Amino acid sequence: MKDWGERIEAYIGAGQLVCRIVVAEAKGSTPREAGADMYVTQAGIWGTIGGGALEFEAMKIARQMLAELADTQSRFARQFRNFPLGPNLGQCCGGQVTLLFEGFTPDCLAELTAILSNPASGYIHQAGSLVIAQLSPKPVAKISFDSKKQTLLMPPILPNTPLYLYGAGHVGRAVMGAVSGLALDRVWVDTDKSRFPEDTDPAITLAPATDMTIIAEHAPPGAIHIVMSYSHALDEALVYTILRKGNFAKLGLIGSRTKKQRFCNALKKRGIDEAALKQLICPIGLPDLRSKSPAHVGLSIAAQIAIWLEKN
Repeated sequence: MKDWGERIEAYIGAGQLVCRIVVAEAKGSTPREAGADMYVTQAGIWGTIGGGALEFEAMKIARQMLAELADTQSRFARQFRNFPLGPNLGQCCGGQVTLLFEGFTPDCLAELTAILSNPASGYIHQAGSLVIAQLSPKPVAKISFDSKKQTLLMPPILPNTPLYLYGAGHVGRAVMGAVSGLALDRVWVDTDKSRFPEDTDPAITLAPATDMTIIAEHAPPGAIHIVMSYSHALDEALVYTILRKGNFAKLGLIGSRTKKQRFCNALKKRGIDEAALKQLICPIGLPDLRSKSPAHVGLSIAAQIAIWLEKN
């Protein structure tokens, strides 16, 4: 998943005008949370701020901004707009949303690239400013909107969480498809390249390895590991490697409680202590989704991963 800067660079680097729409503030019942964003060109859109009448109206404003940028040959535009989500807008959420609109032209490319190349503790987006985004002098922990100053503080662009999925069987394929929209850098591991589907998403890093434990051994800190290979012996070897190495976010293993107990008994004999074994999550997925079809299991595991990311 690209961050906002990379997305804008891609659009304007290709010669397009683009408007980024950000939920700057969300009060009460709203379709999306603060920080949700979408990108609008004259020809298309990417992302969503919640759909419905709010998004439809926001898209009209965004395209009007882009038309004005083209007509006036301006390089950049920014404004905040407030939307009560009531009858006047044709929505019944009852909350209130403030949206940030930022229009970018290809003339912004050098400035934006320079700003994004600097380490930042956060970004300042202020109405009326000709600067695309200023760097915050103090660390920004979460998105914050000041309605009086018409200023939005945004946290630094954080890297995606690495997801290492071991196994390219039916369930592995379902999981990889279901998590495609999450903030993950996906690495897919199996023993042979031919086990991966031919139409694999190019955003996924394929890692065929005769010994998959070598890939697990060299995974970065803070990764999520999901183990579902074609072999219980291989699953155990992977779980052992990951627990012994430590420094991971989550470790999920496909299978039953019986499988977990057998693995734990074997891993204790290999020197893995109780504290480490408590980090092994098996079965993995949401318990209320009980179907064993690959599609259902994949969705269940993807939902579990989404919950982990949200709590992180």
